[in-house]
Amino acid sequence: RMGLGYEDVRTAHPNVVYLSISGFGNAVESPYDSWPAYAAVAEAMSGLYDWKRQADQPPMVSPVGALGDIGTALFGVVGVLAALRQRDATGEAQYVDIAMFDSMVSFADVVTNFWSMDVRPEPGTGLPMILDGFQASDGWFIVQCGREHEFSRLAELLGKPEWTNDERFSTRAGWRTHIETIRLAVNGWAASMTNIEACHALAAAGIAAGPALNAPQVIKDPHVAARNMLVEIPRTDGAGEPVLVPGNPVKISGMADGPDTRMPWHGEHTDAVLAAELGLAADQIDALRQAGTIN
Repeated sequence: RMGLGYEDVRTAHPNVVYLSISGFGNAVESPYDSWPAYAAVAEAMSGLYDWKRQADQPPMVSPVGALGDIGTALFGVVGVLAALRQRDATGEAQYVDIAMFDSMVSFADVVTNFWSMDVRPEPGTGLPMILDGFQASDGWFIVQCGREHEFSRLAELLGKPEWTNDERFSTRAGWRTHIETIRLAVNGWAASMTNIEACHALAAAGIAAGPALNAPQVIKDPHVAARNMLVEIPRTDGAGEPVLVPGNPVKISGMADGPDTRMPWHGEHTDAVLAAELGLAADQIDALRQAGTIN
């Protein structure tokens, strides 16, 4: 539409690596080509929301996290890196086509993978394992226990060693059926502990658990601080408190984290780029702005 499509750019730059991200892709015709898409749309179409849906309830849609956005961008990065290596080998241009829907089908692999193996839980019943939230004195924590030896350790930790010989808990499906009995025991065990203390005890027993942190707790978390996963960026709108943005989760030996800089405002560097790259004088840039060519 604007003369900047892959074929247009390849004509000017024959070995370009061109990335396209859209809701439903461009390389292959899709019945949803004309649909607008946001993260939640792709997430829902992947089966993820129905998998998590409670019985007789509508899908729970959360704008927080935007897996369909961030996950798709990550696949875009992987695609570009692979295309660069391919171009090194062939010298040819590469077109990388990423669809949000495709990305979410990949991320929600458990939905179709388990279905194909006849693991088909009804909405609200969950997988045949312990994968639930439990309550401590100061908040919530989650436990994932999916193997028999883990359940034995959990029963021992809870002071319920007899559960290992209890017919109700003899199968993973039984754990799911009697999850409320398990919940009462876990909540009672953790009632005098903080969620962090409960998770330490579970981890010491070889059981995977983690606290359900809120925003202030994430900000103060020692792991987050030690790995520089929240970066303070000064604000330019007069507010005193800095903005917190995620740090780089990729840690590479011999490479320090990059400089902590904020994202530029829309059009912040327009004048500098036009002056440096095109050699335009200030009055020429002003004329472009007055004509509406630039903002």
